[in-house]
Amino acid sequence: METVELMPAATFLQEMKTKLDHDPVSHHILFTKMAGRRLSGTQLKRFAVQWYKTARDHKLAFPAIILNTPVDDVRFELIEILDDEYGHGDREKIHAKLLYRFVKVFFDSDEEVERVPKLPAVTNFGREVMDIWKNGHPVYAFGLHFSLEYLAKDLHATYSDALAKYEFLSEFHREYFLYHKVAEQQHADYSEYGFLYYSKLSGENQRLLEEGIEKGIQLLMDLWNDFDAHIFEEPAVI
Repeated sequence: METVELMPAATFLQEMKTKLDHDPVSHHILFTKMAGRRLSGTQLKRFAVQWYKTARDHKLAFPAIILNTPVDDVRFELIEILDDEYGHGDREKIHAKLLYRFVKVFFDSDEEVERVPKLPAVTNFGREVMDIWKNGHPVYAFGLHFSLEYLAKDLHATYSDALAKYEFLSEFHREYFLYHKVAEQQHADYSEYGFLYYSKLSGENQRLLEEGIEKGIQLLMDLWNDFDAHIFEEPAVI
């Protein structure tokens, strides 16, 4: 087997951040449209339900990476993120509940929400993330986790700012996005510990981390392509 050269962990981390910053997934046309246009009610409804189903699948999968992580010090940071997702002990601040406030602006019942089929990329995202976090190599699984957290910090800020222009969406309805504008930066920071822990051990670990990052890029690119085609199927109100 070919030996993978070990790069200094901090250098490798910065290289991977630069990779993510410059990848087209970080600058998708979806974000430009969300930020620059005033969407119709139908378009916002499409965004709301598909983002909810994406975030819900991520939430359901997240405990699997904790189970799959053998190192307590790495698990520690993951548990910190999971505790945040569940409101630090406040049931009313569970993030899924905060997001559902936004969804219910556009839907009359839970049944109506559930009847909406997931986009193909949403279905694939949930299935692949669950499988990798549950059954994949722990280092590869962590690379996927890192990429999702790192990319999430900017996309949540974009979504939060984009939704602020709709007068009928109060801060109560937008609390999930307002909170994640800050929280996702913290989650990305937490994830650096595990990334550096694995990176310093071997070049093979660095290869697995990068493969996990590339998987995250692919899954999110597919997601944004589907979101863009679905949301902007009808002309926007400028």
